[in-house]
Order: sequence, then C-alpha cells, then structure tokens
Amino acid sequence: MINMRAITLASGAGLAVGLLLGMTLQGWRLGAELADLRADHAMELQRLADTHAAALAAQQQARQHLEQQLAAIDTQRYQELTHAQANTDRLAADLASARQRLRVRIDPASCSGLPTTTGAPGLDDGAGARADLHPADAAALVRVTGRADECRARLTALQEWVRAFGEQK
Repeated sequence: MINMRAITLASGAGLAVGLLLGMTLQGWRLGAELADLRADHAMELQRLADTHAAALAAQQQARQHLEQQLAAIDTQRYQELTHAQANTDRLAADLASARQRLRVRIDPASCSGLPTTTGAPGLDDGAGARADLHPADAAALVRVTGRADECRARLTALQEWVRAFGEQK
C-alpha cells in the first residue's frame, strides 16, 4: 500500500509540476501575445494621431490661405472705397463752392420765361437746353451718387468674400 501511496503522491506531484509548468508556459505565451497586441495598438494610435495631425495642418494651411485672400480683398476694396469717398467729397466741395457747375438738360417748353430756341450751335447740338443746378443741390446730388458708388464697392467686396468662402468648402 505504501507503494500505491508513493505512486499516487509522485503522480500527483508530477501532475502538479506539469500543471504549474504548463501554466507558466501559457502565461509567457499570453504575455507575449498581449505585448504584441499592445504594440499593435500603440502603432494604430500613432497612425491615427499622425493622420489627424496632417488633417489639422492642412486645415490650418487652408485657413491661412483664406485669411490672405480676404486680407487682399479687404485692402483692394478699402482702397477703392476711400478713393470713391475722396472723389465724391472733392467733387461735392467743388460744386458747393461753385468752382464747378453741374448742368442738366431741360425741356424749354416746360419752363416759363426761357427761350424755346437754343443758342449758338456747340458741341452738344440737339441735346436741348441746359441749366445749372444750384451749388448746394448739385453737391447733394453728387453725395447721393457717391453713396451709391460706396454701396457698389461694399457689395462687390461682400460678393468676393462669399466667393472666397465658397471656394474653401
């Protein structure tokens, strides 16, 4: 019976050692697989980070390009606007001070007290009679048309802004 016990103990010990050895080897193998998975995961995260960084850099470059376009539009249109305002102001001042005159065509038949025939022939033959506007009225008329020119310049600038944003999308 002792032999049986010794055999059972020996086989139990051998089984325990084999089980322990198997578990140790299995742990090493699973540890290696886990390390490989972690390395693959880290590489995938790095690839994603690189992709996002490249996309962000492209967006920043596109934004810089758009900002440069918009700054160029602003500069050009602002110069046009200030030029139009300066011309309007200068012309209105000249008209208000009577340094220049604003002439309009009139229908002599609708004006009482004016001759119905035109004077001596000139460069504007056939254009009808002409009259000078009062200097203050002429200056006011020029300011109104000047505001229309300013609105045109602003509208053109806004349209260019919209086109520049549309190109970016």
